[in-house]
Amino acid sequence: MTACASIPPRDSAGVARVDVATSYTPYKSLTIAPGARGAAVRVVQRALGGLAVDGVFGAITRDKVVLLQRSLALPQTGIVTPELWDVLEARDFPFVADRSTVLRAGDTGPQVVAVQRLLGVHPTGVFDLATREAVKAAQACAGLASTGVVASRTWSLFDRLSA
Repeated sequence: MTACASIPPRDSAGVARVDVATSYTPYKSLTIAPGARGAAVRVVQRALGGLAVDGVFGAITRDKVVLLQRSLALPQTGIVTPELWDVLEARDFPFVADRSTVLRAGDTGPQVVAVQRLLGVHPTGVFDLATREAVKAAQACAGLASTGVVASRTWSLFDRLSA
């Protein structure tokens, strides 16, 4: 586990809710192409990295999209499709699909292994005492309630830690 200073703090506790939205959620149904402008283009430009985030889908943005598509063995159209949004979301928010799952001591499975690997615990696939203590430490560092239970807010924390 890395030092607490590397974990950005989150909002204070409030009413429990499962937030499965990401920064990509509002745009996932959109197809954007060269000539497009606006917030969706800025989100794509941030996701691609290495280019100005100006909200203008020009030649450089298109070239970066083509490079990404090539690396993923997708058709190299230079157009951001809903499929590409899904790929970006899975890359940048690897635990988003788990946010409605609750993990606690005694649970087993691949989600436990993923948590153990992220937190530097020997990956046994069993949510044991070492896993619980590592989860509690990560939660405390992030300003979350140190329950040792992995639920929505802790999954969101794990997305940030995996970045």
